Amino acid sequence: MATNDVLKIRIENHICLLTLNRPEARNALSGELSLAIVEAVLDADENPDVFMIAITGEGDKAFCSGADLREAHQRAESGKVVRGPLHSPRRVMTEVLIDAKKPSLAIVNGPALAGGFEIALACDLRVAADDVFFGLPEAKRGRGAHFASVVLPQMIPPAIAMEWLYTARRIPVEEAARYGLVNRIVPRARLMDTAMELAAEVVSSAPLSLQRMKLTFRKTHGMQLDSAIRLDTGPDTYASEDQKEGTRAFLEKRAPVWRGR
Repeated sequence: MATNDVLKIRIENHICLLTLNRPEARNALSGELSLAIVEAVLDADENPDVFMIAITGEGDKAFCSGADLREAHQRAESGKVVRGPLHSPRRVMTEVLIDAKKPSLAIVNGPALAGGFEIALACDLRVAADDVFFGLPEAKRGRGAHFASVVLPQMIPPAIAMEWLYTARRIPVEEAARYGLVNRIVPRARLMDTAMELAAEVVSSAPLSLQRMKLTFRKTHGMQLDSAIRLDTGPDTYASEDQKEGTRAFLEKRAPVWRGR
């Protein structure tokens, strides 16, 4: 396992597990942590041994509580320029995560608030403990929730999404699941086991197929159907060695051995 002060990184069984490591601050997103996540996602995306990226939080108090407001307040009070996500000198973390070609899984071990909820929304799959909740408190903090304002109304009924954004209320995990935002809800003691079982099922699939499916969905979402079905994106699985191996394995009644090419 690689680690620094704010992010743990473990690669095992083709799964890159990122653990936000600021439990004393409810895993709030400091500038250092945000940058570390960006770099770790980019590294995992280019690592041929990684088929999937998973994200969770250290401790049991929070998955992620969003931006580190103490750090933000200190920056504003010091007179330093405060820039929104569209005016940052580097790419925003959620944009990097949603653009990654590897499938992603949020393992929600505690409350996921503000930017923490946005991290979960940027992932393809979500497994949550049965006592967690979500929330977008930005409207009560004078902030923007830019990423959630874009993606949440595309993922659930717009009127529900806008209520969550406008009111900043807590969203129980059962309510989030009712609108299809959560793949599994399990007791906290079973959370990591269940998440890893799901991840193992995903990475048993051909890595190039996973990448093509994710990129096809992400790039065609919102497009007109006739344009979407003509968009050829991601690796060419149809001419890949893995396609031949998958067919051979099926005919020989054995598990395939994927090469990622």
